[in-house]
Amino acid sequence: MSKIKSSIVLGIIVLLTALFAVLDFASFPIGKSIKDYNSIGSTIGLGIDLKGGYAAVLTPKYSNDQQDDIDELFEGAVDILRTRLDNKGYTEAVITIQGVGDGREIRVEIPEVEDADEILKIIGSSGRLSFVDSADTEYLNGDDIKDAYPSYDENGDPVVVLEFTAQGTTKFSQATGKLTGDTMYIKLGDEVVSAPTVNEQITSNSAQITGLESYETAETIAAVIKAGRLDFEFEIGSSNKISATLGNNALPASVMAGAIGLAIVFAIMIFFYRGMGIAASLALTIYSVLLIVLLALVPWVELTLPGIAGIILSIGMAVDANVIIFERVKEEFAAGKTATSAIKTGFKRAFITILDSNITTILASIVLWILCPGSIKGFAITLLIGIVLSMFTAIVVTRGILKLIYNISGGKTSFLGLKREVEEDED
Repeated sequence: MSKIKSSIVLGIIVLLTALFAVLDFASFPIGKSIKDYNSIGSTIGLGIDLKGGYAAVLTPKYSNDQQDDIDELFEGAVDILRTRLDNKGYTEAVITIQGVGDGREIRVEIPEVEDADEILKIIGSSGRLSFVDSADTEYLNGDDIKDAYPSYDENGDPVVVLEFTAQGTTKFSQATGKLTGDTMYIKLGDEVVSAPTVNEQITSNSAQITGLESYETAETIAAVIKAGRLDFEFEIGSSNKISATLGNNALPASVMAGAIGLAIVFAIMIFFYRGMGIAASLALTIYSVLLIVLLALVPWVELTLPGIAGIILSIGMAVDANVIIFERVKEEFAAGKTATSAIKTGFKRAFITILDSNITTILASIVLWILCPGSIKGFAITLLIGIVLSMFTAIVVTRGILKLIYNISGGKTSFLGLKREVEEDED
């Protein structure tokens, strides 16, 4: 590629990066007839420590014959509520058992929630799903459901799609055959969530819950069904709003600290690697811009202080990947290869090292994501996203930008900070 074309391409990359940086962080009015623009970063979910939320104490209602198994009941309830909240995207919610003996209660803290009623909508009821007739005769229940997920029907209305087990398919076929022409009531706890009229016997292994208010309602119902039912009902004992535990200025301060840290890293990279450092700095800027977009798009992300730590760690590993690459390139050039060949070989040999150094962290992040609750899960998610993205930008983006900068420099290896083992004038 010629020097002029390389300059044009690099200029376009810089402009697009600047544009997306503005879209990531800036909110501004557009016009009287158009809704104001809110930054992409502002759509990222925030945890309790950064934005606050709402706390509610759930008082369980259980029978006397459940007293002997009360410890298991509470532990099971916490697991089910955690699964429900995770399925809804509230990975940073905090669930704890408080009190002792018969006075035990479950405290739920959910970020970015305004009142107790909203908490009840999110965590749902006890979660016992049943298909009954007008006489409340049960034909099948949640044990016959293999999977449940929110979707839209052919009219664009929100629904919950239910997939039955083999036994559930048989039961549903028998129920619809018996209730043809009548109404089948689908109940979640004591609440009727759908009441379709059965027009004919249905032998398929799936069904839909229709007539829902919104897609969010469908998400909640699906999450409750998938997580399983609680062995007791509960009610809100007390509730209160929670302010951000780290203060309202914690996030802006963290962003400012991150920007200063990146600026220092850019200066060091450019000082030691010259043109290659410029390529790395632009690639890291692109990485940061894309990371904000991904954090906003991924539904399981709720940013907390541990999550920010995961981002910082992934940025450090991105810098480390660039250093490994540049050192390889310098070694290849010092051994006598041309700059173009050194860049190609350096990236190729560095790839294995980078993959080897990142794969263990990626696997650890996946394990933490699957097994750990709350803020640890948030740390794992941001770290996993950051590392995968850092590998892409280091191996693909940095290489492309480095080639453009080399072309623009007119092939001057000294501009890239490359030297032979025996000093030569490569200009």
